[in-house]
Amino acid sequence: MAPLSLIGYWRTDGDTTSEYPDPRDWIDPDWDEDERHATWFYFASGTLFRTFMGYSSCRICGESNGAAEYTDGTYVWPEGLAHYIYDHALRLPDELIAHARRRLNAVEGLDVAPDWWVQATHEK
Repeated sequence: MAPLSLIGYWRTDGDTTSEYPDPRDWIDPDWDEDERHATWFYFASGTLFRTFMGYSSCRICGESNGAAEYTDGTYVWPEGLAHYIYDHALRLPDELIAHARRRLNAVEGLDVAPDWWVQATHEK
């Protein structure tokens, strides 16, 4: 099985040795609002991957960004990534935006059937 790709981690202020990028370099105030919202929505959820003992702070505004990581089976990202996208218009690389859009589109048109749930609750 391929390893999960880690995304959404940023260097702290004043740290010039970190390999992680500065989130301020990724802010795009002109980012299309619909695309930004869809990207935020996707990265605001996921499957809980792991949690940590301490909270992370936003590298831009200092807000608490949680202590968890989420995954979709391809990527793993910190809980606070959605905050950067929504509150700071931090635009992720096009590959990640396209990935989120593909995954959202794949479930958007699915039919929803209550059959299993109704049957299971009547068998109780």
